[in-house]
Amino acid sequence: MACHILTTKKRDQRLFRKILIDPYIFETPRELLLAIRSNKRGPILIIDLEIRGHEKIGFQTAELVKKNNPNAQIILLAEDSRLANYCFEYQVGVLDFIIKNDRDLTFQKRLLRAIEKAQYNLHKIFYTKPNFVRFPNGTRSILVDLTHVIYISCEKGTHHLILHEHDRITKIRATLKTIVPLHKDICQIHSSFAINLNYLKDYQPKKKIITLSTGNALPVSRRYTSEVRMHTTWFTEPPSKDENPNFKRND
Repeated sequence: MACHILTTKKRDQRLFRKILIDPYIFETPRELLLAIRSNKRGPILIIDLEIRGHEKIGFQTAELVKKNNPNAQIILLAEDSRLANYCFEYQVGVLDFIIKNDRDLTFQKRLLRAIEKAQYNLHKIFYTKPNFVRFPNGTRSILVDLTHVIYISCEKGTHHLILHEHDRITKIRATLKTIVPLHKDICQIHSSFAINLNYLKDYQPKKKIITLSTGNALPVSRRYTSEVRMHTTWFTEPPSKDENPNFKRND
């Protein structure tokens, strides 16, 4: 699957042409946005945060992309790790945030892994067999394809839930208490949030944050820590001596 790349750095452009197959390279946000506006299936984007000396223009571009195409898989590149904090300010759900360093082999491997993950996510969105679950909705019910639900949140001050899907947001009248037991892939992580375990990417116990493969970061409350750990052991603990010696932990 082709990657759309936004960068003005000639050195990076040469590297992308070397390690990627037929990359589409753009030097202005406008060119990139025009090129992907008709792509409804979710493009894979590699965006350099700094364009012609403006270090935040990449965030603004990513924000516009997500508003128009929630399925877009975005990989951000930066020279400075401190810029990662702006992902939360701009509310940009990114697949990965990669520091370029010296564009060495480690950088290249991480970039290729991120692209592979993006391809997997898009395949899951559009080609995975539907998994329909009937959710309560007030006195009625609604049939939901769980493969498209990334996470579920409570609407503050109401008895409504918000289903966060790839291409839309759906509001239903229900509670997490009634939704979570409906399927084994639904895991509550907070009084206000439940996630689809198929989109779980990373868990940071010290920060009490879960990151989904779509880039969404959600809090984990103490009440649900043990259950979250049960589902994320492979993220945080090395395999025991009794396990298969050929097993490799996915870092």
